[in-house]
Amino acid sequence: MSQSSFSTNEAVSLEKTVSRDQKPMETPLEAIDSVYEIDKCAQWIKTNNFHNVCLQFPDYLLPDSSTVALRLEAKLGEKVYILGDTAYESCCIDYIAAAHINADAIIHFGPVCFSQTSATIPYLIIHEKHQLNIENLKHAIGDLKTNRLIVLVDTPYIHILDRIEALKNDSVTICSADKIEGLSSDQKFVFVGEPGRKLTNIVFALKPQEMYWFKDSLHKYVMDVRVLKRRNYLMEKIRDSRTIGIVIGTLGVKNYLNVIARMKELINLSRKKYYIISVGKPTVAKLANFPELDVYVMVTCAMNEIYDSRDFCQPIATPFDVEIALNNSLNNITFSYDYNHYIEHCKTIEGSGDSTECEPDVSLLTNRIRGADNVEDNCGSNQIMLRSDGTLALNTSYGAGFLADRTWKGLEQNLGNTEVEKATEGRRGLAQKYENENC
Repeated sequence: MSQSSFSTNEAVSLEKTVSRDQKPMETPLEAIDSVYEIDKCAQWIKTNNFHNVCLQFPDYLLPDSSTVALRLEAKLGEKVYILGDTAYESCCIDYIAAAHINADAIIHFGPVCFSQTSATIPYLIIHEKHQLNIENLKHAIGDLKTNRLIVLVDTPYIHILDRIEALKNDSVTICSADKIEGLSSDQKFVFVGEPGRKLTNIVFALKPQEMYWFKDSLHKYVMDVRVLKRRNYLMEKIRDSRTIGIVIGTLGVKNYLNVIARMKELINLSRKKYYIISVGKPTVAKLANFPELDVYVMVTCAMNEIYDSRDFCQPIATPFDVEIALNNSLNNITFSYDYNHYIEHCKTIEGSGDSTECEPDVSLLTNRIRGADNVEDNCGSNQIMLRSDGTLALNTSYGAGFLADRTWKGLEQNLGNTEVEKATEGRRGLAQKYENENC
């Protein structure tokens, strides 16, 4: 399958489990036009002469979707389409789902991440609209007493950015949180928004002198050291592994195909095996179907919380973990959940996979020597491997060999052993009472 034609089956959305972390929210009818900026959306569609427009909502905003669509149709005089669900993360532009109706534009409502999108069609983003106590923010900024302060405004407060900018002076700079390029790290920052993965990504990108966050009051941000400690564990796990699963967790983030290709190259040069897994939104049950894998590397949006999950049978690593674990030439990149933050710095690859004999080292997880026994030929799915002492052995570490060693191998077809029968008439009617049911 070519990379350019890669897409996901529509069954992905039908089988997706709706997250219940945030309860469904229904906006009062009188506030729909202002919250969803109906006039702005209609003007954008008319100005660009779009005809097949998709409206993308997160799960918890779906109760408002039909009202928004009807009001837009009334202003436009033509039909608009609702993306009732997204195959991956709702914070990313889902141009793959929109392609099912050959959409020429997408309007995205609700929370957005700061990942660079790979969307190939025009889109308009309508942000959430949260309320903020400007006076409390003013007092909080004044209490910091610093000569240089940058206030980063998260997207739910963009609609009141002009009021927040009124606090700007010679020592205070106000800017949107999605425009942090070029900001110096040797100063204090205040993030106007809730703490979470978005703020964590900003801290990793900026490495600020001090970081605070403000919702109703000011709080100092403290980095969770467990995030960095887990990187060390996952790097060792990747070095110990023999088979790695590359899980496709996005089709909407820029460079995801390049990252997948780079993961494949790194794993091949390290003389390990990999499998490409595309199962839509990954769940514990789906990934449990691949017990032969030692670790998963997830290529997904930087806002995905799956990296913090401990429910999966095998640990889930980021592309960064694979880069550091398998590429000895990298020493100038820092951790980020967003692979676009460091992918441009990953040019050369220096590993031990191209040598005949791997230099053994000791695993920090198992205390075993690794490298000496990892000498199998990694060309395709060869059944014969060459040991370091020159002897041959049957290689069963690949997928088919692993399946052959299982006790239960799935449903068997029994071709030629099952008697052929003529088709017979089944039940008719409703499940409550079939017409030909005897009872």
